[in-house]
Amino acid sequence: MRPHFHLPLLASLLGLVAAACGPTVDPAARADLDRHLAQVTTSEETYPPSESFLPMAFVVGQWTEHRITDDHGVTALLTYKLVGQENGGYWLETVNESYQGREATKMLVVLLAGRDPAGMEIRALKIKKGKGAPVDVDPGDLVNLRAQYRGALDLLAMSFEGQDKDDMRVPAGHFIGCYKVETKEPWGPWHAPSLVCSHPSVPLSGVVRAKAIGKPGVMELVGFGVTGAESEF
Repeated sequence: MRPHFHLPLLASLLGLVAAACGPTVDPAARADLDRHLAQVTTSEETYPPSESFLPMAFVVGQWTEHRITDDHGVTALLTYKLVGQENGGYWLETVNESYQGREATKMLVVLLAGRDPAGMEIRALKIKKGKGAPVDVDPGDLVNLRAQYRGALDLLAMSFEGQDKDDMRVPAGHFIGCYKVETKEPWGPWHAPSLVCSHPSVPLSGVVRAKAIGKPGVMELVGFGVTGAESEF
């Protein structure tokens, strides 16, 4: 039988962006991340504007990769993938690569109210740290995980309707007519109000670039695809 995590232990393990300024840096993890970051290139692809204000529909195989720089100038990589469907839900995986190590999570998420994160229900959760074996979270703890995974689900819930537009250049390309949204509540990896620029050509979150308001912190799209996502589990 696989071991299970309970919430007291989860409090020390969860988080989409590890505290990269924390006391423990894993030299091997740092070397792996630096190597991965060095492979990031700047695409010359241009994505035209769209009059659609709806995010791209979820399809298994979609993936995105974002480079996140914190208020200390330390960088991490965050990957989202849709790797399957089951019982009316989607298997969503996130992979966080930081100087502290690599952590992957696999969540079965049911959209009870469309893309509204308040209606996203997590029905199963697995966690894999480094090269360790995956661990199932105790089913009795899932109801309490909304707060722990606020950032993960927020990234899937942007609404573009009625927003101003701007052009954005990021490593993944030149996106014409990105919708700009200023969140009023804590959002994303910083858990702070943010200015988020999204484009309908990008799957999952649609996020091209995001900037924390009133504090350092930036998130940029470095790669994405509508097919080809492979599970870490």
